[in-house]
Amino acid sequence: MATQVSDIPTVAQLYQLKKLSPPATETSTSLTPSEALNNKVSIFRGNITRLQVDAIVNAANKYLAGGGGVDGAIHAAAGHGLLEECSTLGGCKTGSAKITGAYELPCRKVIHAVGPVYSRSDREKSAELLASCYTTSLQLAVDNDCKTIVFSGLSTGVYGYPSQDAASVATKAVRGFLEGDSGDKIDRVIFCTFEMKDVNAYNDWVPRAFPPAEQDLKEGGQANESKQAEDSYNAKAEKDEKAEKAEKPGVVGAEETAVDDASVNLSESHTIVDDFPEVPKTEPSTGDGPEPKRQKQQPSDP
Repeated sequence: MATQVSDIPTVAQLYQLKKLSPPATETSTSLTPSEALNNKVSIFRGNITRLQVDAIVNAANKYLAGGGGVDGAIHAAAGHGLLEECSTLGGCKTGSAKITGAYELPCRKVIHAVGPVYSRSDREKSAELLASCYTTSLQLAVDNDCKTIVFSGLSTGVYGYPSQDAASVATKAVRGFLEGDSGDKIDRVIFCTFEMKDVNAYNDWVPRAFPPAEQDLKEGGQANESKQAEDSYNAKAEKDEKAEKAEKPGVVGAEETAVDDASVNLSESHTIVDDFPEVPKTEPSTGDGPEPKRQKQQPSDP
């Protein structure tokens, strides 16, 4: 069953519910707190293929040919029509993105962003290309009248981008876009994670890029709306869990990767994902490019 935007709390609501902590003093940000921006951003841990939004951003490869991990899951859930349309696009350059229909997915559009393979010898270039993925995707969303957009973790799988660094780039790029000329054309940006290293990274960096406004830290204010969002979120989680037990739904990716629907637990301020494609458990060590993949059974998302 699809998860709707209204089921996902904003960063402002997470601050009100004390599910997201302000940045620590030693990492405090110089960015101006903005309640308006905080109401446009969310963190969600779950299955991106089940989100009923205007657009989801796929961690694609330059051939736009599908693959393992999130890429494979999105293609599998969308059906063969997605691959057929992608095959007409002539691939995509690293740091850029292209948009297609969503076919059997609950979203309207799929934006395919090609993140960089992380380079330790040229970190600035890696950051520039990754940031470009986010800004290009957001501009494509605006150009196609998509007001709600969900990003999967770009380049943090086999492309080896350290999760903390990637989250820093992602949150800053999104904030910069939302503060720009086209920012008012986006209603919600959702960072969708499933691996704990990415969850932790966004928990660290979202508060730095989107620090709490005074209103976010007050009792009352949006508290009633926040509580309603929490109740709705948890009610849907229980319903989805029952449906999953009854039907055991799943999708099979291009690399025969099974993806089960996510159950939800807002008490941890994230959903919990079972049986999602595995990704490297540690950050890359030394040298250029990603650390050789340790999992032998399944590839992960780029």
